[in-house]
Amino acid sequence: MADISSSDTIRDLVSLMRAHGITRCVACPGSRNSPIVASLAALPDFELRGATDERSAGFLACGWASATQSPVAVCVTSGSALLNLHPAVAEASYRHLPLLIISADRPASWIGQQDGQTLPQPGAFGSLCRMSLQIPEAKEEHWHRNRLLNEAMLELRHRAGGPVHINIPLSEPLFGTTTEPLPTPRVIRRTELAKMTADEETELLNTVAACPRRLILLGQLPADAQLPPILAGEKAFAIVGEHLCNTAIAITQPDAVLGTSPAADMSPDMLITYGGCIISKRLKNLLRNTPPREHWHICPDGTVVDTFCGLTRVIEGDPAELWELLAAFADDGDEAYAARWLKPTPVPQFPYSGMQLVGDLLGAMPRGSVLHLANSSTVRFAQFFPLPADTQVECNRGVNGIEGSLSTALGFAMGDSRLQFIICGDLSFFYDMNALWLQGIPANVRILLLNNGGGGIFEFIPTPDHPLVNGCHHITATAWAESCGFECLSVKSECDWPAALAALTSPGNRPVLVEAFTDSVADAALFTQFNSQY
Repeated sequence: MADISSSDTIRDLVSLMRAHGITRCVACPGSRNSPIVASLAALPDFELRGATDERSAGFLACGWASATQSPVAVCVTSGSALLNLHPAVAEASYRHLPLLIISADRPASWIGQQDGQTLPQPGAFGSLCRMSLQIPEAKEEHWHRNRLLNEAMLELRHRAGGPVHINIPLSEPLFGTTTEPLPTPRVIRRTELAKMTADEETELLNTVAACPRRLILLGQLPADAQLPPILAGEKAFAIVGEHLCNTAIAITQPDAVLGTSPAADMSPDMLITYGGCIISKRLKNLLRNTPPREHWHICPDGTVVDTFCGLTRVIEGDPAELWELLAAFADDGDEAYAARWLKPTPVPQFPYSGMQLVGDLLGAMPRGSVLHLANSSTVRFAQFFPLPADTQVECNRGVNGIEGSLSTALGFAMGDSRLQFIICGDLSFFYDMNALWLQGIPANVRILLLNNGGGGIFEFIPTPDHPLVNGCHHITATAWAESCGFECLSVKSECDWPAALAALTSPGNRPVLVEAFTDSVADAALFTQFNSQY
């Protein structure tokens, strides 16, 4: 084996360039990029040409890419060398040429410190590049580095294609080498359904056939994102989600199933994901710690989303096209595996607590209502309980912040005549309490405010026990809500709850707010005890 760099970053770069078929490179002289150039030159898979002037190098790479209709890399050292590529990058951008710019860099800590050949290199070409990435150098960043490099190389030819910039900070010493073989990298592929060839379709079908334990995992989805019922057969696929997936055929309480089953029984051979965020840490840990052989993520615009650190393929296009392909396997799969996900789970029973109040409300909501969940505790409590039929679930799970939950729900209610149930904690409510300061709040709004005097979630996640961390307070909402036109009820014990629940779930001509007071320490103890059963 030829001598190549011992740097994990360079070894990952070179192995993935080879795996993605990026084997042509124009190399410019310099010290900081020398271990990259030397590693490429040492391997017979790569064809290199040298150019001293970076301005010419960029255009040489453009011409080479145009002639071969395939990506060409140009590798430069740090500092102003990179800036000399700007005209060529502009040309590649407007001609959609797959130009891979690889710039070596000094560690970011030396930028602006009067160290030679240092300037802010990431994003140097602005909007001219389809993607600009800074690759982490630390050894423990292997998964992150692998994902970023895969993303960059996929983007070169994505849709119309165009230039991509990879910036690689390298620390001294630069010249350590090894004769160890390059690692076999995890390669992420992208399949564009609209452009799929017969050979690509056959490859996909053969891959599915080789993976009998198949799990379709649904993240947050709009209410109209339904899957064809043919995929809900007990033999072929386990279809799993959470309440936020808004899909009636999915198993929506995965924690309850996982908690009573060994990980080896529940981990899939193939994972197909579609939609947004997943709440369950237990489910995330299962899929990260026992990764499937194949993980496909369906994304209409082809974005790389690697939530479970094992993505192998991005499926770009209309999900219905993939479901149609998968229908061929409706009666072909590991029946016992799918059945394990389908086993019934009992509805939990709690004494007076935030969990009990949420469970009772979910059980009493009329069919066809809309449920709005604030982040932190409430969205997790709701997962313990089944939903009435035809319930639509909304939540700000894009970035999972507590701000804006109330405002978003009221904005939704302004455009939807169904009963709107909003469950939120006290910090979420008081953070966004100006949302009630709205002319004409719809009468179909029903708010259950869980007031436990602070951030209850901090009682069951590891954080310092301090009032400033937990957001402790002695504020109540009733007076403010009444002044904004709400019918208000206060719940301080289980005796108060039946009347309040009846008010929440009954039709009326005014919006309703129920402020229920619970003990955060007791709630946390119940939550921990419940989870420990699993």
